[in-house]
Amino acid sequence: MKLPQIRGLKYPDEFVIKFFFKHTLHTRTGNVLELGCGNGNNLHLFHEYGWSAIGLDVSRESLDDAEHNFSSVQPQESRHQFIQRDLTNGMGGASSAKFDVILLANILCYIPRSSVINVLQELNQRATPGALVFLRTRNTRDYRYQRGEEIERNGFYLAETETGEKGLLNVFYDEWEMVDMLRENLKLDMNTAEVLRVDFQNPQQGVVVDNSDIIIWGQIEK
Repeated sequence: MKLPQIRGLKYPDEFVIKFFFKHTLHTRTGNVLELGCGNGNNLHLFHEYGWSAIGLDVSRESLDDAEHNFSSVQPQESRHQFIQRDLTNGMGGASSAKFDVILLANILCYIPRSSVINVLQELNQRATPGALVFLRTRNTRDYRYQRGEEIERNGFYLAETETGEKGLLNVFYDEWEMVDMLRENLKLDMNTAEVLRVDFQNPQQGVVVDNSDIIIWGQIEK
């Protein structure tokens, strides 16, 4: 499919790309799961290299875009599935497959902290021994932090309009709080973990927004 025909984001997250190639995932295949898959832009990279891909998202519109973006795949080559799911209520019976890679790119900030813990525990049960995990989420240095009604610790219904997230829940984490959550609930092997901080600016509706993200990747205990 040509770029102008792709609906939504055209490319994978730049750090998903780094994660993919630094772990030489282009040299093997397996099952990859993404929570909050949106239009499938991250999963498409894996699928092009022969991986079987499953994506979950709360938005039916985003999943329709994902189906459209994968529509050029021939039926005999199809190894993907997109499922509508509100992760506030956990993964439930969304998929019974076991996964070799789990992607959590910009999703955990949108669900309550208690739901994040439940989801991580569910993922631990669905991961193959030594599975790889990629996470990206917002930290407490982000522009959005404290810009709204606080409804849980470091969690706010945003009041700002410039990022297009007014009324949405945003939960912010310090790096080591999230590392501890991954270690305790997903059984992240700390000997394999990389913890990065990414700060960047983005002009939105006439305002320069300072974004600050945590990126963590590593291997689940075998």
